[in-house]
Amino acid sequence: MLNNCTIWIGLPAFNEEKAIKKVLESIISLKKKINKIKVIIVNDGSKDKTLLNAKKFQKKLNIKIINNKKNKGLGNTLYTLILFFKKKSIGNDKLVLMDCDNTHNPNQIITMLRKVEKKDNFVVIASRFQKGSLVKNVPFLRNLLSLTAFIIFNIFFMTKGIRDFTSGYRLYDKKTIENFFSIIGNKYLPAAGFEMQLEILLKLRKTNINFFEIPIILDYKKKPTASKMNVVKTIFNYLKLIILRIFD
Repeated sequence: MLNNCTIWIGLPAFNEEKAIKKVLESIISLKKKINKIKVIIVNDGSKDKTLLNAKKFQKKLNIKIINNKKNKGLGNTLYTLILFFKKKSIGNDKLVLMDCDNTHNPNQIITMLRKVEKKDNFVVIASRFQKGSLVKNVPFLRNLLSLTAFIIFNIFFMTKGIRDFTSGYRLYDKKTIENFFSIIGNKYLPAAGFEMQLEILLKLRKTNINFFEIPIILDYKKKPTASKMNVVKTIFNYLKLIILRIFD
């Protein structure tokens, strides 16, 4: 599976001028193991050199850059990445969504692919709640939010194969993305922020999607900038989404 399809790597980027260089360098190294890689970057209104630094890699990687002149938020950015993949991908292409802050290890894409070898219609989540996960240097409030979300979401939305509903590091196959768009229809408005990660899974639960997890390697010491998550706002948005979807 490593080289019989194209792996699209989607990167939502907002003020990541330092991290994006490290992430793209890691993806170049990954090409030694996975031949066919395409990168989609949504520059979400960055005020620094994120866009400039991304363009420097266009001769080394197959990169498509979508440039939002104004910041539209993570939810909109994720939706843009998924929609672009739906329109441009072919056959058995796969989409990886990962953070652009250098906390996710691109080499884990190989583990994800091997997890679902000879399978289709799936999502693979790099999970903080699988045996063997390595989570280091994460701020206390982020850890608390992740643990609280783990408890609450597994009470209200218990789903076979999912323990970590909020991890942003995931692998989707093309059939799954097509199912997502068939569910949401033409008038769908994406969730605004980090809660979009949850929203995608809640929509996909309505189909016969196969969910899998691998243990994540997550090290916030590699993150060169402060977290952009407003924890209080994110909690509020999660609660609002739970109320909207619990009786959906």
